[in-house]
Amino acid sequence: MSLHKDQAIILSTRAFGESDKIIRFFTLSSGKLSGIAKGAKKSQKRFMNTLEQFNRVQIEYFEKPTAGLVRIENADIEEHNAGIETTLKRVCIASYFSEFVDRLTREKERNEPLFHTLESVLNRIKHVEFTASDILYYELLMLGHLGYMPNFRSCVVCGSEMPENDKVCYSRERGGTLCLHCARGVPHRKYPPGLFTQLACFDRVQTGLNKAFDQLGRQVLEDFISFHLSVEFKSLRILKSITG
Repeated sequence: MSLHKDQAIILSTRAFGESDKIIRFFTLSSGKLSGIAKGAKKSQKRFMNTLEQFNRVQIEYFEKPTAGLVRIENADIEEHNAGIETTLKRVCIASYFSEFVDRLTREKERNEPLFHTLESVLNRIKHVEFTASDILYYELLMLGHLGYMPNFRSCVVCGSEMPENDKVCYSRERGGTLCLHCARGVPHRKYPPGLFTQLACFDRVQTGLNKAFDQLGRQVLEDFISFHLSVEFKSLRILKSITG
């Protein structure tokens, strides 16, 4: 059994038995882990308000190679979640991106850029009212870190580059844009000129689209994630009812 110390963001918690908690957390060095915190529901010393969702902590845990859960030994607050709970919208956005990371990563798969992006979301949301553009920006950024980005730059069938005004056809099944020639034989939807050009660089430069483009961009990503990654986010339904 080895002791590990690492930075971690608490993704979710649930009660286990009378006094324990099962914690899902995303670490800087080792990726996503699940652990048991013995006595966490009653502890007034080791885990007092530390293992709460959205907290960033310095965590200590023991790991056995054959065990499914690590054993959380201690956690110290580095960044508290206070401020997120002030509005339902903030809680929903924080929940969505925590679930985004949880559902789209494998256990023990290190991804430092993704860790820092989630950290940025949870810190920024305490002070800024997120718009649809903010949500779209972080969705694209996280998909990029995960290697799951749709192809907005060339035709997914023939690979050809397209004039920007011709980049209007998108295939959900192929996961990217189509040139006008290939679109004749592939099911697709048409979108306004300029949308995919802006989405192609949206993950690198945070500049808002107009409101209609924001909604269309999020629709494209939602379809992509649902079809290609087979993931439906529970928190997204509530988030959409709040943000539209």
